[in-house]
Amino acid sequence: MRIKLIVLLCIGILCSSSIKDEEGRYESKPPYRSFILENYTEESAKHYFDTAPIDSWEGIWLLTENGERVAIERFKDIRFSEIFTHRIVKLDSSVRSEIPVGTILGYLTRGVNPNTCFIWLYKHKLTGAILYAPKRFSARLTSDLNGILFSGNSAKKLEDLFDPRSGFIKLYPKQISEDSENREIRYL
Repeated sequence: MRIKLIVLLCIGILCSSSIKDEEGRYESKPPYRSFILENYTEESAKHYFDTAPIDSWEGIWLLTENGERVAIERFKDIRFSEIFTHRIVKLDSSVRSEIPVGTILGYLTRGVNPNTCFIWLYKHKLTGAILYAPKRFSARLTSDLNGILFSGNSAKKLEDLFDPRSGFIKLYPKQISEDSENREIRYL
């Protein structure tokens, strides 16, 4: 009985903080809990990447620690300050299947140098699909623009959903170096 009371109390606290989240503005930290984008699919993400002018961070990425496929895309939302430039959205339902496709797993904020950023990842799971308490990590693009590496983090003390010593490998669309002779012309 006592355990049930504690669980209900935790859910109540999480729900009350999420109500505050939805009404507030996020200046320097993302919302306390993640959101779910309805009807978000890998096909819709690919369509966006094929038809919109995208930057080097955008695309479909593989999280190397657990093999999860995610989309990183720019977004604009009046509730977020300008430092939040991209969101990370779950695409694959086979990894951590209790978390639905379309769940926002994190956000990117501007870095200090070019090709760097801060990645906020939701690190904890309360029950079912609820992710909360995002943690911030430093990250940089690899020189070929097909990888994101986490750097300068105290990874030994974190044991949750992601291993911050890992990173992302770009699956779609692949970046082609300016020096490459096998460049294809892409018509929009």
